[in-house]
Amino acid sequence: EGTVVTATLNMGRAFINFGADYRTDFTVTVSPADMKSFRQARFDVRALAGKRIRVRGWLDVYNGPEMEIAIPRD
Repeated sequence: EGTVVTATLNMGRAFINFGADYRTDFTVTVSPADMKSFRQARFDVRALAGKRIRVRGWLDVYNGPEMEIAIPRD
């Protein structure tokens, strides 16, 4: 749980960053295939910038701590 610093799309993948340096700070990603569910739910990932959110899932390490999510929730 924390405040999103930036939320962007790059090549169909969403990157939700919780710090200024994505190489070391916590990042949440959404794969291009899972972005379909977000679009169907009319969930704009980019609108998360500046908002406090909570995510749940398995933590991995890729350019710092990372979690991939697949399902949009309010």
